[in-house]
Amino acid sequence: MPTLYSNQSSDPKSNAQRNLISRTHFVDDDTLRYHKSRVISARHTDEGLLFAIVTSDALDFENRKRGFRYTIFDVFGTVVSRCDLEHARRTSAQALKDMWDAVNALDAQDITRKAIERAERNHAQEMDTLRAKVDALWQSRT
Repeated sequence: MPTLYSNQSSDPKSNAQRNLISRTHFVDDDTLRYHKSRVISARHTDEGLLFAIVTSDALDFENRKRGFRYTIFDVFGTVVSRCDLEHARRTSAQALKDMWDAVNALDAQDITRKAIERAERNHAQEMDTLRAKVDALWQSRT
């Protein structure tokens, strides 16, 4: 069951990983390594309803050029706002400003309510699918 985000560490990478573990693979060590990314900033916002990070990312496959961009997650670890590679910034300060502009434009409570409704629908569908599989197993034996 998702919990609200909170400050888990003063180290941005550790804070992001502890908050996002089991919600998304976005900041797992393997994912960061593959994308040649580093977490520069990580924080919860809106009383823990959202989690925002700024990363330094390779802008090309050879890692010759880097840029900074933000990503914002809902309580389930779903990305609700993100800067794409084409709009990556030259400095972390610019990306942080973009992140705050995005956070301030979001309605965290509405995003969270819609995420809860989506999770409830998905869970109900998963249980219906499982129930049908169990029923099919027992019907095939009779």
